Amino acid sequence: MSNTARPVPDDELTPQDVIEKVQQIKKALIKNWKVLILLPVVGFGVGYGLDYVLRTPNEFEAEVVFNLGGSQSSSGLGDMAGLLGLGNAPDANIFTGENFFYFVKSRPVLERNLMKEVEVNGKKVILANFFIDSSGIKQKEWKDIPEFHKFQFAHNDLKKFDMNNRVMLNQLVVKAGSLTEIGPLERKSSFSKLSTVMENENLAGIWVTSLLKTVEEMYTENQTQKTRKQLRLLESRRDSIGRVLGIAENRLARELDLSAQVFDPSVKVSASRIEKKSTFLQQMYYEAMASAEKMRVSLVREAPLFTEIEGIKTPLDMKPVTKTRAKIGALIGLFLALIFIYLRSVLAPTPKTVQD
Repeated sequence: MSNTARPVPDDELTPQDVIEKVQQIKKALIKNWKVLILLPVVGFGVGYGLDYVLRTPNEFEAEVVFNLGGSQSSSGLGDMAGLLGLGNAPDANIFTGENFFYFVKSRPVLERNLMKEVEVNGKKVILANFFIDSSGIKQKEWKDIPEFHKFQFAHNDLKKFDMNNRVMLNQLVVKAGSLTEIGPLERKSSFSKLSTVMENENLAGIWVTSLLKTVEEMYTENQTQKTRKQLRLLESRRDSIGRVLGIAENRLARELDLSAQVFDPSVKVSASRIEKKSTFLQQMYYEAMASAEKMRVSLVREAPLFTEIEGIKTPLDMKPVTKTRAKIGALIGLFLALIFIYLRSVLAPTPKTVQD
């Protein structure tokens, strides 16, 4: 029985066909080596030129790692609040999880931070004015609005701002919010990380450290709001009793002076009655003072504890801008060169064979 070779279908390639195809590609690449080099170089040059013209300055990254601790409740706080009919102590965990992260980037927090006075090169300036000069907002968001470039806040009292000041501040809040990041350090960690990336190294460091202090201030104000109201009521009650006590003591002094000069039994009875009232008022006044003092201690205990785990680095980490347009241009040039070589090979006329 003789072995016959199986014919190869037209849609299949033999190893010989693969070798021939590879050799053809190799010859085409060698033949058009100038195009293969020229087009990527031209693409790289064009991309490099765009990188140079549209270049952006290097950016600096500042970050602070902190931990938000809980408050300590006081055993006497509920008793004092009950005496005033104000209920129990305020909840110390109003802002938790994602709520806290939203709170950090909220408009009231960013506005207060922008209106703070900070020290820059030995001078006190409003942070918003330093932000205008160094954040890049003039070159980007306000590029086509030159009249904004010379704007500066004359004061930092939000209640006295006119419409123009409010409009400018709102734009700064949007810019600052986009440059600020807050989130958990790691999924299994209770630490949080507050960071920013800005063109000015000094501004980046000042913004993060100042914002953390502002968050702590406003967070504490919100957490202890009820307790501060109770403290104000206790202080008002103490002052009222103090005024009544002062009147009673002055009246007692007059009655005692009168009883020493006049031998009238009714005067002595009146003086004795006023003395008892004064003694009772003194006891109430001392109790009110003690309650107010305990409430102040409770206010300190309720305040959340912000513990800074890692402060900003000195100097800050710099994030250089990569030449992405040059790399993309080189890749596009290589791609076009391969397409050109392919089309040239396909469309090239086939050489005629000479038959004898």
